[in-house]
Amino acid sequence: GFRKRKHDNFPHGQRRDEKENVNPSSALMKSFKSFQLELDTGHDKYERLVKLSRDITIESKRTIFLLHRFISAPNGEEILHDSQVKLDAIRRKIRQVAQELIGEDVYQFHKAISPGLQEYVEAVSFQYFIKTRSLISIEDINKQLIFKPEDREDTS
Repeated sequence: GFRKRKHDNFPHGQRRDEKENVNPSSALMKSFKSFQLELDTGHDKYERLVKLSRDITIESKRTIFLLHRFISAPNGEEILHDSQVKLDAIRRKIRQVAQELIGEDVYQFHKAISPGLQEYVEAVSFQYFIKTRSLISIEDINKQLIFKPEDREDTS
């Protein structure tokens, strides 16, 4: 047979009546509303960061695909120039990520931004290797991602 559910013990309309008895201006409800707002704000920020990370990932992959053509293309310098333009655009998106994270716990949003940053590091490393036949250091990558206050752009 059928299992009896927990709510089957209550008359049908009783739960609805309980909702009507809740005072929306009570201290408890105000606390929950503030928690709701805080959680919604955090989730919205997380989603914006995921979207930026996806954009960074896509553009980084396109840069890597472009750089793969370097060996077979007769216009290698043009490809390097185009890849630099693409990497500069990616850095502008990373600046937007940095602006979103001002005053935030970065580790709370690590999973949202990590894939994009990893792909960016791969693209920068590949371009650097093509140019110099050596590997770029993490310090050099980090230097490219330090944004001064005057570097801020309006992201709206």
